[in-house]
Amino acid sequence: MTENNKLRPRKELEEALRRINDSFDFKDAHLELSSDERTGSLVTFLKEHFYPDEVLGKSLGAELDEEVAALFTEVFRENLSVLLISDITGEIIAARSMCLARKGEKADWSKSKNRNWIIIMNFLGHKYDEMDVFKRYNADIVVAFVALATHKDHRAQGIASKVMKATLLFCKELGLSPVCIKGEGTSNYSQKIYEKFGFETIHTLLYDDYKIEGEIVFKNTGENKSTKCFVKQL
Repeated sequence: MTENNKLRPRKELEEALRRINDSFDFKDAHLELSSDERTGSLVTFLKEHFYPDEVLGKSLGAELDEEVAALFTEVFRENLSVLLISDITGEIIAARSMCLARKGEKADWSKSKNRNWIIIMNFLGHKYDEMDVFKRYNADIVVAFVALATHKDHRAQGIASKVMKATLLFCKELGLSPVCIKGEGTSNYSQKIYEKFGFETIHTLLYDDYKIEGEIVFKNTGENKSTKCFVKQL
């Protein structure tokens, strides 16, 4: 890691997020940086409030089992996700989960026993080298957005957009230079959020075009016809 790509100390990041939180008006809730203590709750939150509705997993009937949960715990080890926490219950209301992706490193899902997750990850990554975000921005490290989720009881209130906006402000405080972000939108809804915040589409992965042994893999996706791969430099 080069000096200009060194994360700021944890205390500085927490203080930066507190300042950002103070600039928003979250009713009975506050932004909090994920932590070792919160990681288990974050993974459980995504399991209950994101992945049951996620297009690819829903199409295959994929389950976020203990093995996959452990892999996500490792993915989130740097504790950079932005959480919206209820002031009343102390529980997660929303989360913009994210991690760092480093040039030359790729997650290895091949040893997973969860075949559906291997299929999903292979699909999301099969154009990875071709897109080469690191070369595009001459960066060794990029921020990887994973999932943007809102608790089922708190949806349709504009919370996801506010958390997304706050997270983009937070990314500027990480200490990275340049600050580049990548992410995938597997549904029309998630794609609209990326587009709302000025992300650029660098690749569109059509579901009908992705086949294994001649058979379309992702069926019954409804109005959602593709995954879009997005990037943004702050």
